[in-house]
Amino acid sequence: MDNNKISSLLEQLQAEVKNNPNSVIALHRLGLAYWRAERFDEAAEAFQKALKLDPHSFEIRSNLGVLYLQTGRLEEGIAENKKALEIYPEAAEAMVNIGSAYLQQEKWEDALKYLQMAVETKPDMVPALTNLTTVLIALDRIDEAVETGRKAVSLAPTFGLARNNLAVALYNKGDKAGALEQAMKARAAGHAVSDDFLAKLGAKT
Repeated sequence: MDNNKISSLLEQLQAEVKNNPNSVIALHRLGLAYWRAERFDEAAEAFQKALKLDPHSFEIRSNLGVLYLQTGRLEEGIAENKKALEIYPEAAEAMVNIGSAYLQQEKWEDALKYLQMAVETKPDMVPALTNLTTVLIALDRIDEAVETGRKAVSLAPTFGLARNNLAVALYNKGDKAGALEQAMKARAAGHAVSDDFLAKLGAKT
């Protein structure tokens, strides 16, 4: 959507909220429009107002949590995703969001808990498997990391990050040839594999 259309949509939704300030639907739609326009603080404010009116909305709570994570507000994002999980305990996406945020903070055990929950809930969820591979490497659980990485790659053969993570796991296991194969496939899939890592593997860059 171009800028003119976004501006027009925002004007329409702002008017709708002004006329009906207690409309959860209008506030949520306004928050989404602000988000699309990259007006993140206003998006968060609209979602917060909607949640005051409907605190049990999983969709709005989840959107606010993702918005916070996207804009680097990790603690707030974790908190909102946990609240979303209280509303819908089977929400694997929220589990991945929490686990991935803990991964960014290098809180490995917390990340492990939520990413494993996600995989148990949705065994074929590639983002969960991919990030779980990273966490298992960090915890020096290399055999599990290799197994998890292989599953992610089998489900998404063209996902470069999954192949890169498998390459790192294989390298840590001592399988340099296997790591190089996966690293080159990751690069071919468009992932920016570290030159330093490729050099360790003996690749010609």
